[in-house]
Amino acid sequence: MRLESPRLRYLGRVAGLPIYLVSGEKVRNEMDIDFTQGGNDGIYPFYIPKGEIWIDDALHGLDRTATALHEMVERDLMVRHGMEYDPAHEIASSYERPFRQQLKRAGVTAFDPRRLEVAFKGYLKNQPGTKTARHSQQIRRDIEATLSGRPR
Repeated sequence: MRLESPRLRYLGRVAGLPIYLVSGEKVRNEMDIDFTQGGNDGIYPFYIPKGEIWIDDALHGLDRTATALHEMVERDLMVRHGMEYDPAHEIASSYERPFRQQLKRAGVTAFDPRRLEVAFKGYLKNQPGTKTARHSQQIRRDIEATLSGRPR
């Protein structure tokens, strides 16, 4: 499969969304100086194709996995729930923080689509309202329980 620039590598499909590793430098130099870590069509509809998640190639494996969860949650809140960027970003960050810690404890060093899929399914089971996010400690417990297969 030939990838169109700035896509460097197809990382996989998670929850129906294709995830690409992209040249962050190329995106910043040719499309958007503010692109950092990752993006989705909810926040960058003018250059990220509908339904795609982009991850900056400057990130390492754990960061790529955690950032992908952030982008997927943020996209879901903006595209499916009509939320504005700032609250969607805050809620996505509240899911990313505990997931990042779980990945660190598990010793994840490469992009992990399986853990990402499980974490995103955990988010979908416990979708926040459109105005407020759930408390971050409860979110952390939900993600850890989902990833370990324990009932909540």
